[in-house]
Amino acid sequence: MKLRDIKGIGPKKEQLLNEMGISNIYDLLTYLPRYYEDRSHKHLLKEALEGQKHYFELEVISPVRTHFVRKNLTITRVVARDSSMQCQLIWYNDRFSAQRLKQAERYKFFGRFDKEKKVLINPIISELNDDTIGGIYPIYSVVKGISAKELIRFKDNLFSSNINLDDYINASMHEQVLDAYQMYEILHRPQSYIDLYQAKKSYLIRQLTLDALLSKIIKSKNTAYTSFKNYDLSGVINDLAFRLTPGQNDALQDIINDMISDKMMNRILIGDVGSGKTIVAILASILAIKNNYQVAFMAPTELLARQHYNNYKDFLESYHIKTALLTSASENRKDILLDLSTQNIDIIFGTHALFQDGVEFSKLGLLIIDEQQRFGVYQRKKLFDKGISPDILSLSATPIPRTLALTIYRDLDVSMIYSKPQNRLSVDSFHVSNQYEKRFLNFAYKQIQKGSQVYVVASRVKDDDEDLESVESLYKRYKRLFKNRIKIDVLHGQMDSHTKEEIQTAFAEGKIDLLISSSIIEVGIDVSNANLMIIYDANRFGLSQLHQLRGRIGRGADKSYCIFVTKESFLANEKVQFISQNNDGFAIANKDLELRGAGDRMGLFQSGYLDDQSMDLYNPDMYETANLIADYLFDHKIYIKHAWLQSQMQMKLDNYNKIVLN
Repeated sequence: MKLRDIKGIGPKKEQLLNEMGISNIYDLLTYLPRYYEDRSHKHLLKEALEGQKHYFELEVISPVRTHFVRKNLTITRVVARDSSMQCQLIWYNDRFSAQRLKQAERYKFFGRFDKEKKVLINPIISELNDDTIGGIYPIYSVVKGISAKELIRFKDNLFSSNINLDDYINASMHEQVLDAYQMYEILHRPQSYIDLYQAKKSYLIRQLTLDALLSKIIKSKNTAYTSFKNYDLSGVINDLAFRLTPGQNDALQDIINDMISDKMMNRILIGDVGSGKTIVAILASILAIKNNYQVAFMAPTELLARQHYNNYKDFLESYHIKTALLTSASENRKDILLDLSTQNIDIIFGTHALFQDGVEFSKLGLLIIDEQQRFGVYQRKKLFDKGISPDILSLSATPIPRTLALTIYRDLDVSMIYSKPQNRLSVDSFHVSNQYEKRFLNFAYKQIQKGSQVYVVASRVKDDDEDLESVESLYKRYKRLFKNRIKIDVLHGQMDSHTKEEIQTAFAEGKIDLLISSSIIEVGIDVSNANLMIIYDANRFGLSQLHQLRGRIGRGADKSYCIFVTKESFLANEKVQFISQNNDGFAIANKDLELRGAGDRMGLFQSGYLDDQSMDLYNPDMYETANLIADYLFDHKIYIKHAWLQSQMQMKLDNYNKIVLN
């Protein structure tokens, strides 16, 4: 069946539909509503809620009158009533909608009612026997020349033609998923929210299935160009000054299995702050280097790259591994580039400088990206292209629940480290009102007198909002309060790179007692001497961000403390109260998801609506269901045999190849 075969679609309408991306009946079928309006519940005027749209049945009791107020402004008015009261109906710049209204006749209206002014503004009108008002109504994006009503009529005509959909999912695969015809009919013509829930759920599972299937297809094509053989790391691990946690051991084994397989590794290692991801990456680096490959270890800031280099340089060189550091400030850049191109460097630590023009590797086999979320896709691709399909290991300290991580990084394999090293002390956290500032600043001063250092964090840089603290306002107040008894400095993203590096280095070296900063320190360096953090207007940050900030302290031998400051009482803010009582990053991430929602499912929808206004569909079991179905489709080669599914996967694969590393 072609578009022209559907009643109402002629050459002009077909052209307009083409402009909307609809070129065949499958496109029309899968062109879904942006959202749904609940026009199903009839209200009396006196029952209307302020600011909300409602469905009313009203009797018209006056003639329709249009006033031409000025150029480009008309106001059309009519008076109507129900059993509870009467009101005015007003349409701005719409002379035609109300023309069909007749006195003493009843009609359906849908719109917002202003109770104070007793006015129903720009309502939609329908006859009493018309179902435009009175049910769950789909709202579509359209172009000029095609109305929403016409699009709905085209879809109705499509369903009444008894189209035969060759579905790629059948009931034997999973009972939770509605068949395609039934699902699309409900999505376009929902009769109840129970049906709509089931259809949305089926649609979401199908979208997740396509993404899971794409991941399997990509992995099947990612033949490794690197040739790693297993290397016994037990001696190296025994030489460490600490024992690896079970989580670190499991993650390392995942990585080793990937590296020695015949597929290219594309794995992300996610762990809470202080869980020991870096040493796992270093051990993976040793395996690659002992197989005669080079390793690039990229960090988002020069100070963090330098910290990794300084922390592991001697350790690596004790195994005859040649190391180097490359940043924009490297004075011996030419020598480093020459050594890198001739494989006189085994592992290079660096920043964005690693993917700049002129940087050439002799045999890049492993790419490690620290704080992966801090780099753009194309930045990572530029470094990836320095080798021939090197294995990729990404690190993220952001605590993301496993199910959400699998969604976000669906093209990656995921390893999680839930445990922390035994010598890592927990941070005592407190939620206080800013009325207690004098007390917690006295505490900060006592910590500094003992030889410790303090972070103070503000949600903004400039003093441009009297309701919020800023780096600028805190610096002025602290200088006045402490009267030069301690060394205070500031750090924020509006500073140039050189100044930022200087200040962070000075703080790391103990030359600054108290550092007032924006959230720029969220990804920072380890300053083991810093044992207190004060976060003002803590309710302005996300839970995961607060946890990341708190992760900057508690890295030394002394007890550490984090003080979350808000203007309201501590009971008034659920988010800050929760984090002050929890140190488990994964529990915090789950709470963050609960409070903020899953948004647009992190971009999983490739087309159609993003609306979940009537219910939250997020359910971890859906991902498992999608993976099971994807396994079946992949193992039985259905994605090759089924024409429409094949076209969908090819489209997704083409799009994927435009933006991802491989």
